Amino acid sequence: MERGRSPEVIKRMADLLRAGAAMLSERCPACGLPLFRLRSGEIVCPVHGRVYIVRDESEASRVTVRGVLEELERFVAHRLSDVVRRAGAAPGSSVADELRSWLDVLERVERILGMISASAGEEGSGGSEKPPARKQSG
Repeated sequence: MERGRSPEVIKRMADLLRAGAAMLSERCPACGLPLFRLRSGEIVCPVHGRVYIVRDESEASRVTVRGVLEELERFVAHRLSDVVRRAGAAPGSSVADELRSWLDVLERVERILGMISASAGEEGSGGSEKPPARKQSG
């Protein structure tokens, strides 16, 4: 059975529609399934998750940077979780130092993501609703 027509994918598409998402005419560049715009404005593929629609190469570069930063944010969150678990078993100053270091990285990543979001909000206020090029996040 084709992946895009599997019962799980069809169920996810139905769940998106029930949750108020709008099915778009654009398709996922990876699998060809219709994309959905959530109420939050985020665009998702029922198989691959978040997808970014970009207008030009400079916007594609910003989206790539944002994707890398979001991946780094998830990585740091996992590392923090590991350190917190270890801290329960063996508290000490080295654990506190490691926590401080990871929190510093997380703070910087979130600050940069905030700056990117603020910048995109300023630039996106006059942009078109339906840009032609698509790029999937990783």
